[in-house]
Amino acid sequence: MNVAKLNAAVEGLKTNLGECLLSTAIAMNIDGQSIAGFNANAKFAALIVKVINIINDAAKISGLPQIGRYATFDLQNDRVLVVLPLGEYIWGILLDSTKTQMGLLLNIEIPAAIDAFADAIS
Repeated sequence: MNVAKLNAAVEGLKTNLGECLLSTAIAMNIDGQSIAGFNANAKFAALIVKVINIINDAAKISGLPQIGRYATFDLQNDRVLVVLPLGEYIWGILLDSTKTQMGLLLNIEIPAAIDAFADAIS
């Protein structure tokens, strides 16, 4: 893993999303430890791992497909949580929904973040 490239991926997300980005963390799936982020704490990193694992476990038990490239959650207080399961890692992104252009986020920014992450761990 190239830590400089991983931090650059987070910085790129900050630059591209601007003021709608409230916090972000990339965490290890095995233990919820944050390895990179912005304005996030250890609880946020652990939460995103727990959310994805609970949903995927429930999907598996019920015979549904597991989460694909990302999951979005419309939260109270004008917040959107986007969670990207990335194999051994999970990337969580918390946004202000009043300032977020969802089409741009889902079609441009998320794929760019996934590509930057893949480059950092290759």
